[in-house]
Amino acid sequence: MSTAATAIENLLSRSRSGKPSPQKERRLAKRHRVDIPAKFKIYLPSQPEQSSTEISAQVIDLSRTGIGLLADSVENGGLHIMHPWAATSEQCLLEIQVLCGKTPLTLQGRAAWYSQHEDEKPFRFRIGIELSDLTVQLKERIRELIDLKPD
Repeated sequence: MSTAATAIENLLSRSRSGKPSPQKERRLAKRHRVDIPAKFKIYLPSQPEQSSTEISAQVIDLSRTGIGLLADSVENGGLHIMHPWAATSEQCLLEIQVLCGKTPLTLQGRAAWYSQHEDEKPFRFRIGIELSDLTVQLKERIRELIDLKPD
C-alpha cells in the first residue's frame, strides 16, 4: 500500500472510531487549572453601555492570555458571545469579573470557542476566551492568581 493510501486509511479508521483527530494546540500560554467564581456580560464594542445582564460562571483555567469559563448561557439580551449582532454584524466582546479577594479582577476578551456539555450540571457551556487590553497591573493580578492555585 502506498504512503498516501496508508495515511488515508489511518484517517478513515480514526473517523470511524468516533474519536476526534488531535488538533494543533492554538493557545499562546500554558493554562493553569483554577476554581474561581465569576460573572460576565456580553456587549458590543460600539455600544458598551448596552450590555447584557450578568451571567454567572466559573473560571476553570487561566493563563496570561486566556481564560476558560463554565456558564449556563452563551447569549443574553439578544447578544451572543460568538455570533455577530444581526443589526451591525459586529462581534460581541465579554467583560468578565473574576470574584477573587476583596477586589474582583475585571478582564475584557472575546470568545474564541465554546461547546455545550451533554451533562447540564452544574453548567451547560464551556467557553474559551482570548483576553485583550491587558495592562501590566492586570497581568500581575493574573500571575498572582495562578501562583495561588492549589497544586
